[in-house]
Parts: sequence; C-alpha cells; structure tokens
Amino acid sequence: MSDSKKGNDENDNIDIKIDKSKLSKRRKRFLITRYLHSFNIIIITMIFVFGFSYLLFFKRETVSNEENRTLTEFPSFSLSDYFSGKYTEGIANYYDDTVHNRSKIKKFIASKLLPLKGRQYGDDGIVLYGSSFENEDEDKNSEDTTTSTTTKPDSQVTTAPTTETTVVTTTVTTLPDNTNPAAEGEIANNIVVVNNRGLMLYGGGKENGLEYAASLNAYKAALGDSVNVYSMVCPTAVSYYMPENYLNLTASEKDNIDNINSALVNVTPIDVFDALLLHKNEDIYSRTDHHWQPLGAYYAAQEFAKTANLPFAELTEYDTVSLPGYVGTLYGYTKSASLINNPEDFIYYIPKINTVTTRYTTTFTEPHEDSLLLDSSKMSSSNYYMVFGGDEQITQVTTDCKNGRTLVVFKDSYGNALLPVLTSSFENIYLCDVRYFDMNAVSFVQQVGATDLLFAMNTFSATGGNHDSIEANRTK
Repeated sequence: MSDSKKGNDENDNIDIKIDKSKLSKRRKRFLITRYLHSFNIIIITMIFVFGFSYLLFFKRETVSNEENRTLTEFPSFSLSDYFSGKYTEGIANYYDDTVHNRSKIKKFIASKLLPLKGRQYGDDGIVLYGSSFENEDEDKNSEDTTTSTTTKPDSQVTTAPTTETTVVTTTVTTLPDNTNPAAEGEIANNIVVVNNRGLMLYGGGKENGLEYAASLNAYKAALGDSVNVYSMVCPTAVSYYMPENYLNLTASEKDNIDNINSALVNVTPIDVFDALLLHKNEDIYSRTDHHWQPLGAYYAAQEFAKTANLPFAELTEYDTVSLPGYVGTLYGYTKSASLINNPEDFIYYIPKINTVTTRYTTTFTEPHEDSLLLDSSKMSSSNYYMVFGGDEQITQVTTDCKNGRTLVVFKDSYGNALLPVLTSSFENIYLCDVRYFDMNAVSFVQQVGATDLLFAMNTFSATGGNHDSIEANRTK
C-alpha cells in the first residue's frame, strides 16, 4: 500500500522543462524597455534644463532689426505694479519678446509655420493675413489711369523768328504701359506680398490732399515771389507693380496726385509719377521696404532739377555702394517668408563733390559737424535706409555748387534719400522733417535765406495724417 502510494506520488511529480532562451529574450526586452524609458527621461530632462538655461541665462536680444523696433525691457519693480499684476505681466512679456537668436527663430516660423495658416481671398489663391480692404472710392474708376498712350513734352515749343513760317520742335516721350499681369500673392496688414515684393495698399484721401494743397498755397502767399515753392508728392511702389487682379484693393495714387496738383496756386508741381514710370523696370523701389530705393529718389530729384532749371549730376559723378542682404520694414509688418527668404541689394550713391554737413536739433540749435551719409558697416541689414540719417533733426549741407540757390526741404522719410542727389543743384540745402520740426516754418525759410522751398512727401503722408504737420508748422 505504501509502495503503491509512493509510486503514485512519484508519478505526480511532473518535471516541467523551462525554456531558458525565452526567459532570456523577455529579460532583454524588459531591460531594453527600461533603458529606453530611462534614456527618454534623461533626454527630456536635458531638453528642459537646456531650455530653461537658454531662456534664463543666455544673452537676450534688445533690438529687432526685422521689425525695426526696440524689444521689451525688464520691468522696474514697484508694489503697486506687483499687486496689480502689471509687474509679473511685464516679466512674462520681457522673456517672451527677448529670446536669444530671436531673428533665426522668427525666420523659421515665417518660413515653415505661418504659411500653414490664413484664409483664401477670391478664386486665385491669394492668402489673407490680418485686416484688408477693398477700395470703394467712386472716383477710383471714374477715369482710366492707364498711361500707355500719354505723351510728355521734354522741351518747350520753339518758334522761328519770322511771321511767315512757324516751326515747332517737340520731343515726345511715350510712357511705358503701367499695367501688370495677374498674379498670386498674400496680404498681411493691408500689404500685398506678390512676386517677392511687398506693396502697401493705398487708401486714398482726396479731401486731405486738398488741405495739403491749401497749406502749400498759404506758404507761397506768405513767402511771396522771393521764394519758389514746389510740391513733390511721391507715389509708392503700389502704383507701378500691383497686379491687375488686385487693383480693387487700392485707390489710385495718380488720381490723388492730380487732384492735389489741380488745387495748387503759384506752387509748382513736380511730375514724379511719370518720371518714375519711365524707369519702372529698374530697381527704383525696394521690394522688402516701404521706401523707394535711392535710384528712385535720384530720378525724382532729376525731374525736380529739370523743372526748376537747375544743374544736375549724372550717376557717373557718384560713387556707388551696394549692400546685399537687405530686408526692410515690410517683412516686419507682414512676417512674410517670401520677403525674408528673398533679400535684395540696397544701392546708394555718394557724391564726389565736396560737402560740409551740419546737424541741428529740431529747434535749429546745437550745431555739430557730421558726415553726409552714415557708416553702413555699423548697421544691420534691415536698417540700411538709415544711411541717410534720422528724422528728428535739421540737416544742413553746403556744397561746391556756387549758384547762390538755397533749398529748404520739408519732407517725410522719403525725402531723406533726396539729399545726396541734390548736392549738385544747390549751394545750401536744409532738410527738415515736417513731423518733428519745432519752429515757425515760414520764419525758418526766411531766416536761412532760402530761394527755393520743396515739399517732398509720399502719397500716404500728403493725403494722410502727416499733412496736418505742414499746416501746424506754418502757424507755430
């Protein structure tokens, strides 16, 4: 009995063989998974530590060259700001706005991320960012603004000294077609970006234009026949490069300039619009900035000199400086990848004649001698237009052109580029920005003995808010 039981017990002890190779594989997978988890934790921790150190300890940016502005400063502490939340909000804004390598990060965002958002406009694929408008000015389409059939006499009619026969000699220049084929682009903050070019949409303002003209007429009446007064209303790039399928988004600068010129009394208009149209296929406007290129200013100054019967130097009489990699203000406004990824050359001209430049405060005090043009090597690529100097000053230039003519220029920032290319036409030039001028303008013109007064402003200023400054300066 005991043997039988013992036998059964022996049979119940089943010997199960364990596959050690399977255990080894499971253990390996377990160890690999554990190592991967540990590795991921280490990597993520390193990323957080680096990111924290990067944001907290690396040198922070202070200026955004692309946006042409000073970045947020660290806030000053006060108990009232702390308890109101303003202080902590200021700290958050500071760290958000001043990241190290901010420009490179924003370029990546503009190139890779921003194109993913937007909404369609019309049927041709234009993408809208921010606000935009369609021009609804009834006067916009009341007149065909195409100037392909317009002719412009370059010389006065000459009459022979006999009464029997009159010989008329007229040189006629046919203006190029000012139309552009349809194209696809994007709009950001009322700026069209098309063909790697930014175009600011013009809103018009004929009533403001008439006020601008009335102010100039008042200057002429106050100054009398001793001072020649000129109006140079400068069109912007939208007049020359806007595709036909987007014309409904912008008013006509040509119509507004003509409206101003028709209201001038004893003030001589400078026909910059047609002068620039002749050179439309040249680099007369920046693609990435809202200003014209110095070449555009040169042609405008040339038209002024011709109208005023003044000498004018050819471009061969200037030293040419070309600065590559220019990306100006329009990228700052739009953050468009098309602009930042397609920089342009900024080309300006240095007169070879001798000049003496003196800069004053806006009250014509504290004179100090300076260079005519600033050192571009100390500028970022987005600030090259600043080679002409800032706006909050009065600049006087004395030249070798000893013709007894003294010019005062009241201008906006467009007028800055005119100064170097007018040095062959006047003996003395005073450049004053209407927005910052702090004197009675009529008295100033008389004080410096001006023979000529030029108002040089783009259409946005002449028919926008800046035209108020002209009248305000006249009555200070």
